[in-house]
Amino acid sequence: MEIVNGKIKTRNPTDCDVTKKPIEETTCFERPCFKWYTTPWSECTKTCGVGVRMRDVKCYQGTDIVRGCDPLVKPVGKQTCDLQPCPTEPPDDSCQDQAGTNCALAIKVNLCSHWYYSKACCRSCRAPHS
Repeated sequence: MEIVNGKIKTRNPTDCDVTKKPIEETTCFERPCFKWYTTPWSECTKTCGVGVRMRDVKCYQGTDIVRGCDPLVKPVGKQTCDLQPCPTEPPDDSCQDQAGTNCALAIKVNLCSHWYYSKACCRSCRAPHS
């Protein structure tokens, strides 16, 4: 090829000197590719019901941690884990509020759903409130 009057003109290959022909293909950038790597998933944060499990997600270029990976294909690092439903305890008719626990206050500020107060104030929390 040659440029004539600002335009590219294709020449006949026999017009060219084969010894001056440039290499058609060459490596111009020899570095390892960027790649996402993940660790195995952690255990679920709950033993029943819905919890969360996590893993590390890092971008590597060769053996170096870098910032060059495509964020659109980044693997997730956190997901929910939905295990078997948690068992529910049948109501205990013999439960008594623990002495020294301010169950009236616990009811007033809606603490009956907290595991400690649901046990410590089992009778008060079970009674209907207005």
